[in-house]
Amino acid sequence: MRIFYLVFVLCYGVFLSQELSAQNLKIVDSLRFLVNDHDTPDSTLVIGYNDLGIQYATSDSKLAKTYINKALKIAKSSKNQRGIAGAQNCLGIVYYYQKQYDSALVYFNKALAINKREKYYWGQGSALHQIGVIHKYQANYLRAIESFQKSRELFHSINDSISFAKAIENIGSCYYYIGNHHKAMEFHLQAMSIYEKKHDINGISREYNYLSRSLIDQKEYQKALDYLNEALIVIRKSGNNIQVAVALQNIVRCYVGLNNYDKALKYSMEALEYKKLSGNKKNIASTQSSIGEIYYHLKDYNKAIDYLKKSLENHVYNGDYTSKMITCHRLSKTYLAIHKLGQAKFYATKALEISKKIKNLKGEKNTYTILASIVEQEGRGMEASGYYKKALELKDSMLKIENEKQARQLQMMYETEQKELQIDQQENEIQLLKQRVKINKLKYSLLIIVLVLILIILGFGFYETKQKIERSKLLAKHSRLEKEKLDDELSFKKRELITHALHLAKKNTVLEKLKQTIEKFVLAEKENITFDYRQLTAIIQQELRDDESWENFRNYFEHIHQDFYTTVKKKYPKITPGELRLIALLKMNLSYKEIGGILNITQEGVKKARYRLRKKLNIKPEESLQNLVMNL
Repeated sequence: MRIFYLVFVLCYGVFLSQELSAQNLKIVDSLRFLVNDHDTPDSTLVIGYNDLGIQYATSDSKLAKTYINKALKIAKSSKNQRGIAGAQNCLGIVYYYQKQYDSALVYFNKALAINKREKYYWGQGSALHQIGVIHKYQANYLRAIESFQKSRELFHSINDSISFAKAIENIGSCYYYIGNHHKAMEFHLQAMSIYEKKHDINGISREYNYLSRSLIDQKEYQKALDYLNEALIVIRKSGNNIQVAVALQNIVRCYVGLNNYDKALKYSMEALEYKKLSGNKKNIASTQSSIGEIYYHLKDYNKAIDYLKKSLENHVYNGDYTSKMITCHRLSKTYLAIHKLGQAKFYATKALEISKKIKNLKGEKNTYTILASIVEQEGRGMEASGYYKKALELKDSMLKIENEKQARQLQMMYETEQKELQIDQQENEIQLLKQRVKINKLKYSLLIIVLVLILIILGFGFYETKQKIERSKLLAKHSRLEKEKLDDELSFKKRELITHALHLAKKNTVLEKLKQTIEKFVLAEKENITFDYRQLTAIIQQELRDDESWENFRNYFEHIHQDFYTTVKKKYPKITPGELRLIALLKMNLSYKEIGGILNITQEGVKKARYRLRKKLNIKPEESLQNLVMNL
């Protein structure tokens, strides 16, 4: 138990912060000395190699895996199951940092399976928690909530209140990203209550910031300020400079929302000092850009330009394209305000180039608006009209995307509520069935008592007694059959609920790409995090290749067009599964574009596939493939 606990405590911190601190060379040296000591027992070697792997998780993934695999080999040779689980867990952490989330999930699930066999509840809870974190980073919020709920129950069963609170905290974060601020705040307040009882300063400060974040998004700036002022008192005592800077930045957002730019400037300057202590160029640049924007609103344009240029220097160093685009746009807007059209156009052009490069529609729209104002002041009305037209088109596109995003959020909120309702209904049904079983048992007992009393009091003859016993056996058998029927109904309802839950988790994949893109914009603006499109592409490709989806399609298709596949195979025995799919889609009278979208090929590829199918079916040039398929 101690081995896995130590390994997990080290790994658990990875998911509670966005950045890992620099390697502690003293720790690394100590761990190397430990693993190189021939007298070190195997159980300690497992811990040492795993810890070394985690130290290199962010800087040298290859070396990290080498150390962790050594721990895994030792744990396997000594049949140390919890040591094996700890190594699997550490490998999951390394893959997480490489943004290879699917691989990370594989190793976390391996750790979960081992801990289930070992009946180690804390290990199961921790693995489920990490699985939930991966799903949250992948924006699979419903699956994340499900994992966090399971980990929460396990931590509750072993009275681990801090881990229990962290699971609740993450459930609140998932609801925030879904857009259900009411639920998010409800869970964050629950976590806050536990942290306060445990005097966990870091936990309390995180919850204050989370609560204020939801209130700011709802434009309840004054309520958010009340939380943030309380948060600052707590966080300053903890000495956590990162959390102080986050709280200050949220206070700035509140005062900007209230158009109180003097106070926004005051807290921005303080936040900048804390950001400088961390040495993180990205965070410093973001705060400098924010200060430049505040000076713009205060009409102190020279200071605005000064801070925006400093921000731009740090953005170039960091390579954060979204923040660089925003800063260029702000510089263009500021130069325009002082009628320096050449500089305004220079930075507007830069902002436009970046926004197109990263496909930021809002950035493009805002930049076209600025460019229109610039050329309009230069006396080029026709060119300005062109820019205004492009800005209007982008605005319409953004409105459509926003509506789709809201629809997606409402759908996710509905699905979450339905899932919770179904779980509650299942629990109620289980309780009801348990009560029925108890009642049936009581009936059996009462029946036996009555039979015995009847036998003693009435003293029926041997024949009558035998007949009553036979009737009692029949009644008992009937009751047993009733009980088995109830048990079967309960089992069916469980399977039905699980099937429906899986169906809910797989719904709406059509909107996934659009949702991911929009959430990237939100995250980019609020937290300046660059989204990795490769993982999105991998997820989409995996969904497109999902054979289970084709099997479901085939079942539904056969239900409508009975014996269609059998007829085709009988008539054309050499037909391939891929060609069967194409024939089924042609039977549905879909267009080239629709078929290409379903099969994940181009329209030209659909044409080639049709041509090959015509040859396979020996269709003459004057004959129609479509007519042939429709008549099958």
